[in-house]
Amino acid sequence: MNGSQTYHWRRSPRAKSLQVKITPWQGVEIVIPRHVSRERARAFVLRHRQWIHDTWKRMHEQIVDADLSLPESLELRGIDEHWAVRYRSRSGSHARVTAGAGRTLTVHYDGRDERAARDALRRWLTEKAREYFSVYASRLSAETGFRYKRLQIRGQTSRWGSCSSNKTLSLNYKLLFLEPELVRYLLIHELAHTRCLDHSARFWRLVTDFEPNGRVLDEELGECWRDVPAWVEMP
Repeated sequence: MNGSQTYHWRRSPRAKSLQVKITPWQGVEIVIPRHVSRERARAFVLRHRQWIHDTWKRMHEQIVDADLSLPESLELRGIDEHWAVRYRSRSGSHARVTAGAGRTLTVHYDGRDERAARDALRRWLTEKAREYFSVYASRLSAETGFRYKRLQIRGQTSRWGSCSSNKTLSLNYKLLFLEPELVRYLLIHELAHTRCLDHSARFWRLVTDFEPNGRVLDEELGECWRDVPAWVEMP
């Protein structure tokens, strides 16, 4: 892989706002809603080019010399669980994961298609995150008084979470790999957005009411992508 960035521009009739999707594998994709002009999109990218560059560089450096083989274990610090991972060859094209006693996962796949094995593990992580965060977000909502309407679990490449104007929380399943205090802070951060969508002084007052160390933790989150195993980000 070389060290240059590749930009891809994609028009999407479903997108509601300009989006930047970044991976070290495919480069940078700019998703343009139907109602947004190419000129406006280019201006948007120009304003955010430093963030785009820094994010891509961080992701690129993360995978250089990284171990990209299939994992033998999963260290899910965010929920204090350690899982051993085993692999078993099976006929058929659909890979799947089964959980056994002693927190052991078995990945059933054809023994050749490692991408299928990774996809199966990512699906398992997504469901594990959905199970855990459904309970955790509800508990923090009751603790803080911040009410959300819906929770979804995604696998964003450059965001740990988000909150939409209709109070839908989107959480990244990769949070499972982070320290618990960072996971808690991220949820409080996104829950606070149900009351204030921007990052104004009012927003930070809402956050620090429940996490006084919020700004410090926010900075730490920006460096935590390195804690996500490289194989998770592979296509």
